[in-house]
Amino acid sequence: MKDGVFRTLGLTGALAAGLLTASCGPEATGPSLAAPQAQVGLRDPTSFSFNLLGPNTADNASGETIRTTGSGSFDDAAGTIVASGSFTHTTAAGSVVAKGTWEATAFTSFEGFGGPNPGFQGGVLEFVATLFPSGGSPVTGVPMSVTCLVNKPAGFAEDEGTTVGAFAEKTGGATLFHVD
Repeated sequence: MKDGVFRTLGLTGALAAGLLTASCGPEATGPSLAAPQAQVGLRDPTSFSFNLLGPNTADNASGETIRTTGSGSFDDAAGTIVASGSFTHTTAAGSVVAKGTWEATAFTSFEGFGGPNPGFQGGVLEFVATLFPSGGSPVTGVPMSVTCLVNKPAGFAEDEGTTVGAFAEKTGGATLFHVD
């Protein structure tokens, strides 16, 4: 029955079920989850997927906020990425400046941290995206980054979350990478 449920629910259901028992972020790091890649059967994976788990938020120097959702997949050896999601840009007072969708246009880099199993991996993904604001012109060449702290190395000081262009101060959200 368990196999039938996961087949029916697919990756989304399996991910949701897994998140009920484990979480990504600072509390998911440490010796108990820092299994070397060889122990979980991972040998130099290059193909990954990722999810922004709920909205991720980041602020710019003016105190404005961008809220992002999305997911995607990438191959760091081939330098390819397919990813998309939505965004909402608000002023410091909370007024909406723009909302719309984003789409990855170019892979930049990935620093993988590994993790306890193929479904729970940490790392830092950097790519370029185009923002498509509703009723506005596309904004091209926007750098984005996704950071998941699972299995982070000692001394790694970045926060969990997503940055978009000048919105570089991560203020909330969770992310997760998976070996495909």
